[in-house]
Amino acid sequence: MSPEIQPIANLVVHDGVGHVLLARYNPSGEIEAADADVRWWLPAQELEPYQHPDDAANAALAEIGGLTVAAIKLSGVQSFRGRRGWHLSFDYLVEATGAPTEASDVPAAWFDRSDLPATMHGRWERDTIDRVLG
Repeated sequence: MSPEIQPIANLVVHDGVGHVLLARYNPSGEIEAADADVRWWLPAQELEPYQHPDDAANAALAEIGGLTVAAIKLSGVQSFRGRRGWHLSFDYLVEATGAPTEASDVPAAWFDRSDLPATMHGRWERDTIDRVLG
């Protein structure tokens, strides 16, 4: 049996002055979760079969809403073994400003790059941010 391969477009969204945008992950699904239940991750979109990674990256940005995008560029590709098989991550560098739409399907917020909250995958988000932003 072959392992599942999960292609994902990940976005490292920065504002040019030291902040990065993270999306909120809440495993309980409740809007008002306890802080201990909330984890943050890079905005992302899993690719549909035959979907171009650029299209998935733009769809992830559209789900957040409220941002003015100055530039978006594929920065690199990485792969790693996850719980459901192999992840193939297309990492995008995105420069944007604005306030994420509060009513969006994907709650998001800006954080100082030097003071990030707890993330879904431990150090992976921080390592990806460092790699993409240099």
